[in-house]
Amino acid sequence: MRIIAVIQARMSSRRFPGKMLALLRGQPLIVQVCRRVARTPGLDGVVVATSDHADDAPLAEAAAQAGFAVHRGSLENVLERFLGAARVLHADAALRITGDCPLSDPLVLGELVAMYRAGGLEYVSNVSPPTFPDGLDGEVISLAALEIAQREATETHQREHVTPFVRERRDRFPAFNVTHVGGDHSDLHWSIDRPEDMRLVEDILAVAGDDADLPRLLMVMKEHPDLAARSRSHRPNEGAIKTFLMAMEERAPRPVIAHSEALWQRSLPLIPAGTQTLSKGPTQWVRGFAPKYLVRGKGSHVWDVDGNEFIDYPMGLGPVTLGHAHPEVTAAITKQLEQGNCFTLMHPLEIELAERLTKIIPCAEQIRFGKNGSDATSACIRAARAKTGRTAIARHGYHGWQDWSIESTYGLRAKGVPAEIMAMTTSFPYNDLPALERVLSARPCAAVILEPVNLTAPLPGYLQGVRELATRFGAVLIFDEVITGFRYARAGAQEYFGVTPDLCAMGKGLANGQPLSIVCGRREFMQPFEEIFFSFTFGGEASALAAGMATLDVMERENYWAHVWRQGAALQNCYRALAKEFGLIAYTDCQGLPPWTIVTFNDVKKDDGSVRWTGLQMKTLFQQEMLRRGVLFSGSQFLSLAHSDADIARTIDAYREAMRVLAFALDLHAVDALTQGECNEVIFKRG
Repeated sequence: MRIIAVIQARMSSRRFPGKMLALLRGQPLIVQVCRRVARTPGLDGVVVATSDHADDAPLAEAAAQAGFAVHRGSLENVLERFLGAARVLHADAALRITGDCPLSDPLVLGELVAMYRAGGLEYVSNVSPPTFPDGLDGEVISLAALEIAQREATETHQREHVTPFVRERRDRFPAFNVTHVGGDHSDLHWSIDRPEDMRLVEDILAVAGDDADLPRLLMVMKEHPDLAARSRSHRPNEGAIKTFLMAMEERAPRPVIAHSEALWQRSLPLIPAGTQTLSKGPTQWVRGFAPKYLVRGKGSHVWDVDGNEFIDYPMGLGPVTLGHAHPEVTAAITKQLEQGNCFTLMHPLEIELAERLTKIIPCAEQIRFGKNGSDATSACIRAARAKTGRTAIARHGYHGWQDWSIESTYGLRAKGVPAEIMAMTTSFPYNDLPALERVLSARPCAAVILEPVNLTAPLPGYLQGVRELATRFGAVLIFDEVITGFRYARAGAQEYFGVTPDLCAMGKGLANGQPLSIVCGRREFMQPFEEIFFSFTFGGEASALAAGMATLDVMERENYWAHVWRQGAALQNCYRALAKEFGLIAYTDCQGLPPWTIVTFNDVKKDDGSVRWTGLQMKTLFQQEMLRRGVLFSGSQFLSLAHSDADIARTIDAYREAMRVLAFALDLHAVDALTQGECNEVIFKRG
């Protein structure tokens, strides 16, 4: 097996014209680089790959006079030029070095060569992701992989930087990345992009010695903080980042959002926070890139005010179960509106829907209706307090905006909520029965409230254990099924897991986007509603009740549940497979049960434990690339009856492209540089 080093070099640098012949320690830069690389163990030769442009003739001559082979090829098609250079010395594989790396360490490069020679790999590098200082980069790539790239790579970025086509297709080209055992030093910039970089390297070598290896160079950084500071003053890989940004636009242009932006500016003096629902506001979307206002929906697709079309996965934050503007639901609403909607007395639909629901939901012997999930959960809490005569609440998770539900531990968005109210609620962790028992032992609680499932599935016996603890300590068990109700099974999570609560709040799954929530439970726990105050003008609003009846009809006839489980599983399984393919499995996952999954992103840590990129930064970049490809992605994926096989296939394609960008961003430490708008924010920030 012949492995040769191909050193890419040209005179036409935009930031430092002619740098390849600039003198470093009395020798042209290109000669310095060639001589260091030539000492790499296991190499069978060195060739300089430069262009056939007249400006590069002096560079070629200097390399040849120093005794190195030279290949001249296309100025623009660097991939073709590189492949031609590899063939000059009849290589089976090529070690790629750029000519602006005068501190290349032969032993570091030798480790890459040895790893490749061990067999079974098409690509070995120390740049994916980088942990060595910028300027000690090396990539060994098989000639076969280069030839495939030459035939199939079409983007400017892929041809200018030679290896992206191979790096982005890890399923086709077995790869390995060598990391620096002494920690991550990728923030050190030792390549030559500007004249000041040449002066920096000159000063480093004056202290370290002309043949200094990496350990010696790192020691110099430690002993000379001024040199270390200068080494960290520039972002590495600026050229690669610039061309990749161009490639991102080539692959899929950013959406035009001019009308959205104009409307947003109109809203600011009129609407505090600019939105009626925080989860729908701009802080949850990459600002400056994402649309802000939608005007139309049909099935699984929506259109914004600028005419951009998207596959919708948030689906109005979950309530659109059949698809936007479902014809049967629309017909039921229209028929009811023609007869009136809000009446002075009650409407028979209240009885008809209640009768139907008591036959479906295990805990439901009686029903009350509300409009929002917060109405329903808070009604359950008030009833539990009335039933037990207690005030304290044990809770896990989010249950709405009312005072009792504001996070008592951290005080997030708690302005305006009396501390005395927050003190009545104690949080407990999920899947931890001893922790719940400690909370219930500490003081008598009126209720235990939790979502039966969210991102994490309950451990075997957990929900049954919660049921037993609530009963033993005399607390009312409340399931918040605002999201899970009618979604995982016809009667929601209590049917799916076989655990029956005392009271239950449901909402988002029933009326296909019409405002309708439910409080239901066993008769003895619903009895307090005879006395407590739970009453509002639109509690029995007829069009929402009609929508609920029609939605149930369609769900049952079309077997909604089989559809969303199947489509959600396809998304979840493909997401996880792609995360593994792109080396992102440690940073992102698609969690939850298939009908409702949430894509999560973890912080990317440095070796010292500090955060390099937050999960929000990762999510923002991923979201940007999904939006670019026509997928309205917030992380939360609610599957509806309208999500077709074609929608799923297109979404999986968008996943692949977004992961390609994210993997490249991590490789170059460029998550921020590739994000073309402001980062997402957390909703529950401290008040």
